[in-house]
Amino acid sequence: METSNETIKLTCPCCQATLVVDRDTMTILYADEHREKAGGTSFNQALEDLKAKEQKKNSLFEQAVAEEKQRRAVLAKKFEQLQKKAAEEPDGPLPLRPFELD
Repeated sequence: METSNETIKLTCPCCQATLVVDRDTMTILYADEHREKAGGTSFNQALEDLKAKEQKKNSLFEQAVAEEKQRRAVLAKKFEQLQKKAAEEPDGPLPLRPFELD
């Protein structure tokens, strides 16, 4: 009885997927994902879940848009302040040259 050419079928304890492994090379030939049987939830419940996910996605998008607008306003204020400071001190402090450090 030659067992080296056979494959091994394993079931993952975490996700219940079925793995088919080659005995010679110890590589996974293919994996079948575990699927829940139909009838777990009703169509109406699935539709409500989709609508809830859509509303959550839209609210997160609106929040991100508001945060981006606020960030742009803050950056614009910072830029204006730096422009005013640059206008008051056109030359600004001169950087030190290496021979001045001695």
